[in-house]
Amino acid sequence: MNKMLQAIGIARKYYNKKTFYHALDVANYVSENYMIDKPTKEDAMIVAILHDLLEDTDLKKEDLLKIFDENIVNAVKILTKDKEQSYVDYCIEIKNSISLFSGQLAYWVKLADMKDHLSKTETLTDKLKAKYLEGLAYLL
Repeated sequence: MNKMLQAIGIARKYYNKKTFYHALDVANYVSENYMIDKPTKEDAMIVAILHDLLEDTDLKKEDLLKIFDENIVNAVKILTKDKEQSYVDYCIEIKNSISLFSGQLAYWVKLADMKDHLSKTETLTDKLKAKYLEGLAYLL
């Protein structure tokens, strides 16, 4: 089965409706990013769809490794913020990972994720906006 379809199927199964559509929106932003080369873009879109799985569901990295290659799973792992970690430290960690292919995937997806969150003006509080803009400064 196509890896993109598998990612969508897993996302549909494990995410609630709001998170599922957020993941699709993030994947769409990745698909529109002309700075991502074509061979990387499909992997980045898969990571976008899966990016909240380890953080927001009971799915484990080992479960994903049964289906997806190590680069995709490691990118999802990089995008999984530790609960005790500050958001700035998390963004710095993503930026510092770009020497690895999985880090590059995580970087592109995180930018798309932030774009999606910042564009949702009906739910964007001043506190969330400040958090994302501060993190963005460390990513760029």
